[in-house]
Amino acid sequence: MKLTRRSTLWLMLVGLAQSLLPKSVFARTDDIRHILPSVTATGISVSVSTLASRARLDLMVGDLRVPGVRRDSHGRYWSFSAEELAPETEYSLQLLDEHGALGSPWPLRTFPDATTMPERFRLLAFTCAGGADGFGIPGKQLFKPHAFRRNLFDAALAEKPDAAVAIGDHIYWDLRGGGMPPIGRRSKLIKLLAGWYLRFMYGEFDRTKPILGTENEAVLTAIGDEQIADLYGTRFKSTPMFFVSDDHDYFENDDAEEDLVTFPANAFSKAAFRAVASLYYPPLPDGPSAATDRAFGLLRYGRLFEGALFDCAGHLTLGEEAAGLVPPEVELWLRERARNSPAAHFALVPSHPMGWTAGKWREWYPDVVAPKGYEGVVQVELMADVGDGRLTTDAQKYLWQSGWWSQHQRLLQTLSQRAGHRLVFSGDIHAQGAVNILASGSVEPLPSPVQSILVGPVGTSDMTWASAARGVTASTPDWLTTEDIVPTREVNGFTLLEFTPEGASVRLADCGGYDRSLGEDGGIRAVDEFKVSPVAG
Repeated sequence: MKLTRRSTLWLMLVGLAQSLLPKSVFARTDDIRHILPSVTATGISVSVSTLASRARLDLMVGDLRVPGVRRDSHGRYWSFSAEELAPETEYSLQLLDEHGALGSPWPLRTFPDATTMPERFRLLAFTCAGGADGFGIPGKQLFKPHAFRRNLFDAALAEKPDAAVAIGDHIYWDLRGGGMPPIGRRSKLIKLLAGWYLRFMYGEFDRTKPILGTENEAVLTAIGDEQIADLYGTRFKSTPMFFVSDDHDYFENDDAEEDLVTFPANAFSKAAFRAVASLYYPPLPDGPSAATDRAFGLLRYGRLFEGALFDCAGHLTLGEEAAGLVPPEVELWLRERARNSPAAHFALVPSHPMGWTAGKWREWYPDVVAPKGYEGVVQVELMADVGDGRLTTDAQKYLWQSGWWSQHQRLLQTLSQRAGHRLVFSGDIHAQGAVNILASGSVEPLPSPVQSILVGPVGTSDMTWASAARGVTASTPDWLTTEDIVPTREVNGFTLLEFTPEGASVRLADCGGYDRSLGEDGGIRAVDEFKVSPVAG
């Protein structure tokens, strides 16, 4: 991507014009800005934001009044947690402020009890929904407009899922160790102009100060309101949501260069991540530790389904063979769940996929984009000019850790040894598809194949497809043997997984968006469906 002086000035003028329009143009008739809920069999968690500040906000859950916990400095962001509820019960929820009812009541249903076998569970999964509304340069977009993404969400919700998993990259605002995204960092003039525009529209972080309670809070909420609150709104208020975090949710891309390595996440990135999560969406339930409930947890639906959800970025470690994309204790927890979960269907849900590579640094795999025949060390950088680059393991990926691969092997081996229906579904690499993983490593095939699914991104556009940002499309890692179930393709879309006691099916909805000249609006363009293959005990 090359930003010119003309395109950067165009961006600034558009933003300035929007900012000067009367506020009534953007005003909402409903003071509630967003509602995102989550549930277990006996509990409900809800995150809410409003346009106006409030001294108090409560939530009625049936006849139970739950005081809100204020999450910000001004009384606009609130969370609620109700426990000891009845399983598989629909509750009527109603927000209350000091003046009475706020908005209309809405229904939300708890999950079935852990001892019961439900007749059906329909799960929606998607990835990479973040990004500024249609942001780009003349003729090019980084992210799809909100209208496209909302149409995609509405098409998915029309399928009436019982729950949804948003897998990573809910925010795109990569700081690269600075105070704001370094757009045009190779050009001093473009960097100056882009910096002025971003400061005017959003402000700039001061990394020496806390996130909340300082001017950093206004910057953070300007970003989060646009990329999360305004995108989701209240459309998911009756659909339990489970947010899995990934690298961009820490306000960084997973870069490894001589002058900057963005992970393990530093204190500022971790604080920004925790602040966004606290303000905008509920924690994950039933994880290995309450201290990591934003990174690791379980989605359990009676004895029918269990998904182990895990962040592969925020807790990664370096250290060659001792390194991991998750800590050792979390790996043990994941393997224990895979071996011993009583659920009829079990899934690993990592934020970074098993079965694909795009040559990114923080992958399970050593594949990197390098010129043909090159065997040296390659630093992984977005938009880098690699000439006739292709994915290879002949070159060395700078700072890639062999322990990541070893951890992958242990997790995959454990999952492949589980009888019954089991699979992996994940996001991050901006594509959609499904494969059978037949062998991993050069020793022998897996005990049984593992089906792995790329669920499909929501907001990817011209400059954020892997083919544009990295010069390659997502493909099979060199050290894996796979067979296609649904060919991998660069499209926006979502996945619906339907589980019954007898079996499971998967539907991949293709919503297009790769070629903007086609005028696609985010609705479903095509659907691929397949059955999850059981494995005998």
